[in-house]
Amino acid sequence: MFSSSEFRTDGKIQILTRSLHTAVSILLTMALLLPAPALALDKSTESDVVPRCLINLDLCTLAYQLYHQSLCLPLDPWYDVFSRVGSDRRDNICRFTHEYAAKLGNPMTMATIASGDSSHNGYYSGPNAARGWANSNTNLDPIITNYQQIDARLPAFTRDGEIFIALTAPSYLTKNIKTIEGMRYRSKPTGFPYNDVERFQIRQYIDGDDHLVVFEGGTGVAGNTEPAWSLMGFVLMRKTATGRDAYIVFRGSRSGSALSKTVWKAQDYIGTAKGNPDWITDLRSGKQIQQPLISKVGTVTQGFAESLPTMLGPITACCKYLEQKYSPPEHIYVTGHSLGAGLASQFVSAVVQGGYGDELRNEVKSWPWNNTTLTAYAQPIPGNPDWAASFDKTSPTAEHYWVEGDDVVEATAGRMVGLLIDKGEHCGEQKKLNKIASCNDNPHEVFVIRGALLRDMPKDALIASLGSESTWGYYDSFAKMIAGEPKSFVATGAQGAKIVTPENLQNMLQKYNFGGETEQWLEHVYARMIADKSSYIGPKFQSTLDERQKLVMDIVGRMRKPPAADAAQELDTLANDFTSLDGNLGLENEEQWVYTAMILDRVQKTGLSIKDLQSNTTINTCLESKAN
Repeated sequence: MFSSSEFRTDGKIQILTRSLHTAVSILLTMALLLPAPALALDKSTESDVVPRCLINLDLCTLAYQLYHQSLCLPLDPWYDVFSRVGSDRRDNICRFTHEYAAKLGNPMTMATIASGDSSHNGYYSGPNAARGWANSNTNLDPIITNYQQIDARLPAFTRDGEIFIALTAPSYLTKNIKTIEGMRYRSKPTGFPYNDVERFQIRQYIDGDDHLVVFEGGTGVAGNTEPAWSLMGFVLMRKTATGRDAYIVFRGSRSGSALSKTVWKAQDYIGTAKGNPDWITDLRSGKQIQQPLISKVGTVTQGFAESLPTMLGPITACCKYLEQKYSPPEHIYVTGHSLGAGLASQFVSAVVQGGYGDELRNEVKSWPWNNTTLTAYAQPIPGNPDWAASFDKTSPTAEHYWVEGDDVVEATAGRMVGLLIDKGEHCGEQKKLNKIASCNDNPHEVFVIRGALLRDMPKDALIASLGSESTWGYYDSFAKMIAGEPKSFVATGAQGAKIVTPENLQNMLQKYNFGGETEQWLEHVYARMIADKSSYIGPKFQSTLDERQKLVMDIVGRMRKPPAADAAQELDTLANDFTSLDGNLGLENEEQWVYTAMILDRVQKTGLSIKDLQSNTTINTCLESKAN
């Protein structure tokens, strides 16, 4: 019933020359990428017994988790479903979403409408328009986020291309978080660093000792172009046995699978940067530039050096705010994975050998900035050899972990370095981990690095407990995600990868405001796209397209209906909804996407259980269908 994938964009790139193929391949690799049992540890000693390299890596997972939770369209945040070779379908989706973002820029109206709840604050971001600012960069995919949706104690899930992904940081970290706040720009930045920021409340738990403040930043910058805004990391004040430690954590890049255009157009020698903003930042890594704000010595990788300054104002504000609430931290740890590792490395450089460090010490005087420690994972090249040599002298405690076979890390050995890619070098003490014998996943992945670290640690009760928690999983279908049956590696001793469960699904959907966000987007974007002739290959009667648009609006109306009196009635209605949908939108993969959205909307609003859904053949077939 939902088997067609014929309209997906082929992700393979036709290479013009052998040399260009090698260079792009190196860059391309950079972006590929159960509620856990609580550890029986006393809170006052927990920070001292969990290995530091594992704490930092698990915080990288938390950064990914919070970002995924902020995505307003978790079923397809990257618009992969709408890629169709030969049509303007995805381009139209992006164009209309940019226009829709302007409606989100008025939080007093659109946010309340979208949520159906005046308490939903609507801290939207993405293109400038989502903030009510001018000059959105329409070359960038309009990935809409809402910072209000994040909840460290719940997992996250999204559909990424042809798979579902679920992720959650281990409970030893998340159970101790008491407060989550955010720091974002109050007005449109006119230069960087820019310090006109505002703090806002997100989540307050009844227990815990730790304080987390997420910060905003931009990716997709190419020279003087406008960025796409999103959650780029957080500052965490974490209680220890003797005081507190501060962690500054940068997230890595996230994207779907329809990326050939991004790969080609992110390069200076190919054309204007266009596509997924995270990938554009990743892929602008072939050139080293001078940036005294980040380092007064040597040169630094261009993509990260263009992106990092957009985060410095909010990061400074986070640290200054936490300085006012707590005694100075005993240690400052900075970490990140992949893109996050590049940003973290350059951030520490900015602190210890860049102009930014002078400003930071003046703003946050009591923190021990000279003892800032970097722990990077799967680090792309942050700068040139002169920069790296200076960095290692000024920051001798820095470490870099990666797994053998990671092309992002090992790209410096390629013959294209120095030809199409400026010569660069990693920083920190290099900690190479052997491959995991039973793992066929990309060694660049966070969960692969975690498995390798745990494998090499002394086996005791603590490590066994840490290893029993699955933090990341890829799944072929929604049903397999709920069942905890991943296609990705599961470490020996781990309890499967049951992250999204029948017990937590409704709460997750409510925090996503899944139905409200999806309904609004279907009405303001998808309904417009489906009635536009340029969205199709070949001629179409406008009357046919108008009928499809009316069907979409009818679907929106059904999603907004109040819950039925009982579960049986809801199931019958959902099954009938498929009959009206099947074959009438023109593309099976989009019909599957819309129908899945309708199912999850009812789960959010009515409490239909997974068991209820699986009892109906039509609904269960959709949930078991492989994403395409």
